[in-house]
Amino acid sequence: MFRITSKIVAVLFVFLAVLSCGEKKKKVVIPYVSYSSDTASDYGTIDIPYRLESGVKYVQVRINGLSTDMIIDTGCSMTLISVLEAQQLLKRGLLSKEDFLGTTESVIANGSVVEDAVFNIRTLELTDGNRTIVCRNVMTQVSSSTEAPVLLGNGVLDRVASYTVDNDAGVIRFKLK
Repeated sequence: MFRITSKIVAVLFVFLAVLSCGEKKKKVVIPYVSYSSDTASDYGTIDIPYRLESGVKYVQVRINGLSTDMIIDTGCSMTLISVLEAQQLLKRGLLSKEDFLGTTESVIANGSVVEDAVFNIRTLELTDGNRTIVCRNVMTQVSSSTEAPVLLGNGVLDRVASYTVDNDAGVIRFKLK
């Protein structure tokens, strides 16, 4: 587990502040239409195993090469990571100033409106161990909350033809375009 310190949070906030200094803040308009998808070389389906914890389904993904577990969230319009995941990506050189796209406002589960930074994730990968779904250029919100869940939302889910949950097999079956 990560040890949350004010120093980690401060480093990311300073980084985000430096990015916006001297420039007009860019607002990101989130289109409703799906992006084109880069997927495994064979068309068909890929079964991605999930882990069930307290009724929540987690899948393992690689974000710009960094492995993490994400919650499958069909109610989330984009992918969402917390300030802690963003800090880990920054520290490893897997996220840079060039990946900063701007900010966006969104309504969270409790009904309040928050403003979050938006970054481009160059690659987000899901694998079954043999084949991999590779999504390129995934717009990702970075929550300023250290407690924010890591969510795999419709920004990725819309890139496949369909997906179904097979609870008996413990997989999410992605049908590729």
